[in-house]
Amino acid sequence: MAIPAQPCACSPYSNICCCGTQNGITVVQPQCQNLPDGSVVNNPAFVFELNTSFWTYKFLTDCNSATRGISNFGIPICAEINAANIVVEEKIDGCGLYAVVPFELIKNDPNFGPAPNGFQYLKVETNNRFDKGLSVEYRIGIIGNYTEEAQSVKIKAAGVVYTFGCTDCFIVPGCNPAGKLLLSKQCGKVIVNNQATLQFVVHVDNIGDGALDLVQFNDIIVIPTQFTIGPVTVNPSTLSVVIRTGQVEISGNLGTIEPGGRVTVTYFIPVLSFSNPGSYSVANMARVAATGTESSVMCKTTLDVVKLSAGKCCTVNGNNGTFNLTIAGVGDSPDVIVDIFDRMRIPTGITVQFSSFNGCEAYYTDTQTPIPLNVNLAGPIGIEIICKNALVPSGGSFVKSISYTLVSSAVVGTTSIANSIVGVTPLDLGNIIYEGIDNLPAVASISVELVQGCNTPCD
Repeated sequence: MAIPAQPCACSPYSNICCCGTQNGITVVQPQCQNLPDGSVVNNPAFVFELNTSFWTYKFLTDCNSATRGISNFGIPICAEINAANIVVEEKIDGCGLYAVVPFELIKNDPNFGPAPNGFQYLKVETNNRFDKGLSVEYRIGIIGNYTEEAQSVKIKAAGVVYTFGCTDCFIVPGCNPAGKLLLSKQCGKVIVNNQATLQFVVHVDNIGDGALDLVQFNDIIVIPTQFTIGPVTVNPSTLSVVIRTGQVEISGNLGTIEPGGRVTVTYFIPVLSFSNPGSYSVANMARVAATGTESSVMCKTTLDVVKLSAGKCCTVNGNNGTFNLTIAGVGDSPDVIVDIFDRMRIPTGITVQFSSFNGCEAYYTDTQTPIPLNVNLAGPIGIEIICKNALVPSGGSFVKSISYTLVSSAVVGTTSIANSIVGVTPLDLGNIIYEGIDNLPAVASISVELVQGCNTPCD
């Protein structure tokens, strides 16, 4: 099996395998490799946290006039490995980070011929991404751990196939001699029309050389007690579903899985309602077992439930009036980013001036015409104010002040400048449950006579 990942020293530099050059082309398997998190570890290496093994190879070409660029190559890997469990990444010398590239799995290649017994070729086409005079590194990540086997690597360049192989290398992922289970899992959520459904997809693979009978499956999903769930849909339907307080258990027999075979289990859990807003974690551990082998995997998804409240108040200071708008999270609502829609009405006989809208946008009502700054504006005027991308923090609030200067009043008696929050829209409705907002519309007004007086004073 691939050795667990551990720190690897790159100096002095060393290789596992370097089998000489053929017509300007060289294949190397370095002793150390970079993992996706940037750490430098042994090659190959198994990472427990990811349930993934990593295998790295380098291809070099010189600048000789007779050298031809690599068009494709084939690395033998266990014939029972499923393509869905593989990611191939390419890093071209001097061109930044690894990039995922396409590949195919083929047992009898028109260029390389039949793969060795028990193997298939992992074949990559270069598609003119590079030519010669460079080094290209390939990192292959495969879910699960595999025996280390020695096999030759094949390369095609300008219609010629070259075979690179030394004694006891290159080191490639081989098959387990008996049946071996590998479990992989995806968990997530889908929110449509403000209704959430928890979704789980579990792949059960036999990555060994022997058939596995009476494969037993079990998964316990921990459901927060604040959730009310609906009927659970499971495929295969032969699996049983048991719903208890705070959990859903799915279990049963998957039958026989042949070498290289896969059984996919899916289940969907609708969440009908929530007792309180908050950020909820749904965790679960799936297990699968047969005689002599077992595998388990855990995953977690988060469901955010948001409820808000709105507030509006005002202050006056001489001929300056200010409206404060407040949007706060209710209870344990998580952080949320919203657009806030506010409306102000300047009545007949009142002239005002705005020097700023404090980072918000302001338009004449029912138009896309901006409200000018530092200009006398005589009522009646309707103003639509939009405060975009406002962060309402968990346990806190978003506060914004909109001020104006009263220039003149031709009113006989008393009139009012009114301001109200008329709408709040979260930006990520596809990823949260939005339970609405209290106290909407939130209204405040400032009376205008010979002097101003606030009718809804701030605390």
